[in-house]
Amino acid sequence: MLTERELKIAVNLVESRTPIKIKDLSQQFDVSTRTIKYDLDHVKSWFREHGIKVHSQPNKGIWVDCDDRQRHGILKEILGNERRNQNPGQSFRLKKILMTMLLHNGYITAAELAESLQVSRNTILNDMNLAGEFVTPWLIRLERARRIGYKLTGEELHLRLLLEHFIYSDLTNYEIYQIMTRISTREGSSVKELEPLMDTALLSVYKIAEMHLSNLYEPAISQLFHQSDLITLLIRITVSVTRLNMGQALKSYRVLNKNHYQDSVSMFILSFMEKVFTELKLPLLENEFLYLLGEIDKGMKGVDLFQATTGIIEEVSEREGIDYRRDSQLFSSLYAHLSLRLQRGIVNMAENNPFAEEIKHDHPLLFTSVSDACRAHLGMSVMVNQDAFISLIALHFLTSFENSFSKTNKVRALYVCSTGRGVARLIKNRVEKEIHDIDVVAYCSIMEVEELCKQEKIDLIISVFPIQADKPVIVVDAVPVRRDIEAIREKVADLMNRQPSHSTKELLAGKNTVTEDAETISQEIILKGFEVLQEIVSVFSNDIEASRLQALQLHIFLMVHRCYFDQQYDEFLYTNHQISKKNRQDLQTIRNILEQMELSVQESELIALLQYLK
Repeated sequence: MLTERELKIAVNLVESRTPIKIKDLSQQFDVSTRTIKYDLDHVKSWFREHGIKVHSQPNKGIWVDCDDRQRHGILKEILGNERRNQNPGQSFRLKKILMTMLLHNGYITAAELAESLQVSRNTILNDMNLAGEFVTPWLIRLERARRIGYKLTGEELHLRLLLEHFIYSDLTNYEIYQIMTRISTREGSSVKELEPLMDTALLSVYKIAEMHLSNLYEPAISQLFHQSDLITLLIRITVSVTRLNMGQALKSYRVLNKNHYQDSVSMFILSFMEKVFTELKLPLLENEFLYLLGEIDKGMKGVDLFQATTGIIEEVSEREGIDYRRDSQLFSSLYAHLSLRLQRGIVNMAENNPFAEEIKHDHPLLFTSVSDACRAHLGMSVMVNQDAFISLIALHFLTSFENSFSKTNKVRALYVCSTGRGVARLIKNRVEKEIHDIDVVAYCSIMEVEELCKQEKIDLIISVFPIQADKPVIVVDAVPVRRDIEAIREKVADLMNRQPSHSTKELLAGKNTVTEDAETISQEIILKGFEVLQEIVSVFSNDIEASRLQALQLHIFLMVHRCYFDQQYDEFLYTNHQISKKNRQDLQTIRNILEQMELSVQESELIALLQYLK
């Protein structure tokens, strides 16, 4: 039986296609190389018992010898039976204790928890000291009552967000891939790999939710939701139903009025909710629907995002001694990021940023500067679990600082991820900085791989998921480590040797190349930007405040530039914001103007432009 760390080491070995060095594992798990060697003895023994050969070589590392079919089978075993039966370390016990309390009305005793986890009562008492510290940032309190037991208290939303976090953060890339494959292909119904992550009550609801989502899924849904949105939606409806069955509703029992929600995103979620709630004989409550949408908490409504973006950049510039105000692209990308994530009034607390701990550790001053700036300009004091959100903002500043790379004579790569634009762009910069012969031309979710491979003429796929494709695939960690970089480097060298002149960075989907005359391109972008600006200002003259006119001008010129060089905001960054009737009319007007100007602009770009109008 493997411990929690040994299990993670085993998963790393199976998922990696290249040798892993002991010192890399030591850094990853923040323990000594002696401890890793001790863990590896157990891991090797476990692999031998399951018929998998493990090889090691000085100065090269350790690796397993198996084909794709064996890898798939051994991953199922590790993440299924082995994880279910693993020795409960302290972090594992802590999660189990808190999840048990979140799914239990009233107090629960240390003896009951000890029996459930098969550990001593004293062990539970020691764990409870950490449990109180763990839940505090989530605005939750651990109540202790002598001879009665323990209980978690706090707002229902905060309790649900913590439960979401436990489920979401424990999902591996393999499990996310399995879920999305089941939903998109409607093949298979087994969710056995999720049993170690969920209580029986949660899992029974989840099975029903996944079945209905799979039945509703169509390829066009990928234009409305990124895969992380669908995973979050599944987890939220599972949590919603489970808590309702416990008698814990959100704020009120007001019945939902369907006529108030007519946009595409809301109507899909409403249809999904209706099927699940009808089968489980639950009423359609308005606050439960808003919870699924992500609009139940209005703590950040009324924030002027233009002023907030300007203020964040100015404050971070002053504190860091770097004039980020000179980078107009930073303002544009950061404003879009905040527009698309905050206009609903809530940040997705289940959102997972794999760089959060690394940024806090490697860039503590920047992290603190961004955190203080966000608190000052976004009202962050009303939020819980801020680290993931803060680190995403910090990524924009890191990208701005590191953004210098070449784009010619490269292997064209596609990065398949589960994170947002900021994380993907930083990975792009890191990979391109380490490997000069690669150009990460796009990043996408699992659902968009096939389409983008054709559209972008991809040579190589870099993925955090173990996907199957007709292009070479390199599976990497969510935070690429040295062995990932070396695996990519080897494959790039191989592709360059076989196709030395195949890959170049194409602009405008192959119509314009970097060899075009720079003066002509610049002139065309300026003229087109000016034409678009004049038309929008003319049509919306009464809706644009004078204080925002210069910012709008800058945004439009950069938008035209992004459009020309095929670098628009990611299509999967759609918002679930309930768009008003006027906003829908404004969107259509802007869309018509851009079509007349022969500009094909994605929905995310259009939504960002709405922020400049009254």
